[in-house]
Amino acid sequence: MEANGSPGPRIGDAFGLQLSDAVRLQRPVTAFVERSDGLIVPSGSAQWLNGEQEWPSAVRDALARARGPVLDVGAGSGRHGAFLARRSMHVTALDTSALALGICRDAGVQETVRGDVTELEHRMRGREPFRTVLFLGNNVGLLGSVSRGTDILRQVHAITSADALIIAEGRRPVGGTADNDAYAERNLARGGLPGELVMRLRYGTTATDWFPYLFCGPEELERIAGAAGWRLCDVQDFRYPGAPSDAPLLSYTAVLRKHDGDG
Repeated sequence: MEANGSPGPRIGDAFGLQLSDAVRLQRPVTAFVERSDGLIVPSGSAQWLNGEQEWPSAVRDALARARGPVLDVGAGSGRHGAFLARRSMHVTALDTSALALGICRDAGVQETVRGDVTELEHRMRGREPFRTVLFLGNNVGLLGSVSRGTDILRQVHAITSADALIIAEGRRPVGGTADNDAYAERNLARGGLPGELVMRLRYGTTATDWFPYLFCGPEELERIAGAAGWRLCDVQDFRYPGAPSDAPLLSYTAVLRKHDGDG
């Protein structure tokens, strides 16, 4: 029940249901992101259906640097991991959604693990160290905040080889509206980053649990990653295909290299 006593959404795998319908129907379907201040915005699924020829060149360039074994964090439909699996790399997909992991297996990803990004070290304990960890599909957002993000990337440090790379995609926060500016100001007042969100995904009558999510620029990512033993070594800004040519450059890929404080 919602706080006012009216029926609320069923808590479940809203993301997996949206993804499954998009793959089954082979067309985009729309869910909604609900932010903790009550703002609700649509969330499409077209990107899950795009073949590699439709990916931004920045994503393809970043993936060209991958070496196996690969961990695909928040794998979703598994499109990036499957791309690397077809190139003879062993890929492990991690996601909280059992439905998504089934789609990853169907796409050709060799191994799947159900778990949360905050459980990386526990879930991957005893495995061969990964040489590449993917946070693509705007999965920099899974870092959530400075402290949470630093803890997650420290766990990534613990399960990777000495020459490991993180290949990530992030998105800068969007301001310019009264709702977004007020939300950012509240974050700053409590010592957080302006792009820290608490949100959930709603699809039909199903909603995920509330979870933290982060929109941040490369400078903020560098701050988070540096404290966890990672050095930002390459950034490419990009627009998704179909975006107006004068649209602001909000999305970026980032490649981070492992280091141990040796300068």
